Amino acid sequence: MNNKLLYLPISMAIIFLLLLTYSFLNGSSCRYSISIYVKDDDRNVFMTCYRGKIVALQTSQDKEGNLLSKWKVEARHLRLGNQVIYFVYSRTPVIEDHKVDSNDRFNEISSGYKFLFYNMKRQGNKVYIFQTFPRYFVHEGQIDGVLDVWDD
Repeated sequence: MNNKLLYLPISMAIIFLLLLTYSFLNGSSCRYSISIYVKDDDRNVFMTCYRGKIVALQTSQDKEGNLLSKWKVEARHLRLGNQVIYFVYSRTPVIEDHKVDSNDRFNEISSGYKFLFYNMKRQGNKVYIFQTFPRYFVHEGQIDGVLDVWDD
């Protein structure tokens, strides 16, 4: 009887480790660049992924094209189906001497979270990223490259 009770947690741990390994390996096959304009925050996001490493540059400009703020975010890319998990390990301002804007507020709010969860769907050269934090929003961007090993 005691041996049967031990099988359940061990089986669940093995399944969890297999899913984690799969999402890590699948995420490590990424080779893409995504360009997104976030109109609610009036910022541009350029994101690249290569071998599972994400580098995102988030830029905000005024009407004349002068940089208001620029942030560099680095993360690890995990992918399981359409679910994307970013393990953020670095979030740094590139421009520090500036006026605080919506780009800064977004990065300050997000800085307390190391794991960010998104649903990402691709249609041709367009990508749709469904976000639930810090608010519900659907980003539409241009993609060049492949999301994972299963992306054609």
